[in-house]
Amino acid sequence: MKGFYLLICCILVVFLSLNLKSEGAIVSDDCEACHAIYPGMMEEVALAKSKYKYLLDDSLCVDCHSSSDNATIKILGGIKVPIVHNTLPPVKQLAGGNFYYVTKDDRKGHNLGRIVSMDKKFKGFPPGYDRKADLSTIGYNPEKPLTCSGSNGCHGNRNVANPFEAIRGSHHAKDKPIDGTTTAKSYRFLKGVKGYEDDEWNQNASAKKHNEYTSDIDKLCANCHGKFYKKDFTGEQSPWFAHPTDIFLPDKGEYAKYLKYDPDVPVARQKVFSSPSEEVKPGEDKVTCLSCHVAHGSQYDSLLRWDYDNIYAHEGNKKGCLMCHTRKQD
Repeated sequence: MKGFYLLICCILVVFLSLNLKSEGAIVSDDCEACHAIYPGMMEEVALAKSKYKYLLDDSLCVDCHSSSDNATIKILGGIKVPIVHNTLPPVKQLAGGNFYYVTKDDRKGHNLGRIVSMDKKFKGFPPGYDRKADLSTIGYNPEKPLTCSGSNGCHGNRNVANPFEAIRGSHHAKDKPIDGTTTAKSYRFLKGVKGYEDDEWNQNASAKKHNEYTSDIDKLCANCHGKFYKKDFTGEQSPWFAHPTDIFLPDKGEYAKYLKYDPDVPVARQKVFSSPSEEVKPGEDKVTCLSCHVAHGSQYDSLLRWDYDNIYAHEGNKKGCLMCHTRKQD
């Protein structure tokens, strides 16, 4: 008899587990069923049907994607979670870099409000901001801090001001194919952006294993840094204020020699790849914002991928700028 009751209990546990997984992950989109277990994250308010009010709207993103040690991938709830903010110098930082550096110097990262105070130089305005280039219906509000998602952020729906609502449900929704049609089906939840996602967020990137980007990422950056994209500031004529971006890597001259993909100098593809390619195709692949910069923060000024001040022409180096400007390597 005891064995019979044990069997019934086991069946019930399995049934309930499957049911919770199905409804909690995709069907119900009932975030508070899980997230309310975190003290202080939500509180019940006097509304019909005991609705919940979301507190500290950007906290959940930062809390889950931060770490008090130097590891950049952690296990949370049985799954791998990318860490973009360490309180110690990160080891093997991920493709987007790390907000650790902006806590030490404003010039080394985006001033995410939940992590660091407003940038002292730009006073809340994204450098190069042009409202006409910002495709969101709300626009960026310099009176409020930079957030992970929402109209003052990059991830989620930028037509929604509240960071939590802007990305709500995306972690639990169908996320394939990455065609940009929804936040969940967009590259790294950057709505409308397509690309290929490395399963380790480029932690162990190589020519054969890495993220693949498309020009969509440049269009997203232009929402907040639109003036850097104007022809008055960029182009082939010299002098120019900003390096040209979203242009084809020339297939002649020194540029035609960049043929093997270097994850430290990525290019943008014209279509979404189903797997990473170790080949660079001048004339087909494009120079992108991410060819030189990272998204969150780096140990170098202006969120650069490499130490610009220590790259010298004609010293046999093959890094940074010299990956494309190969004539200056030797």
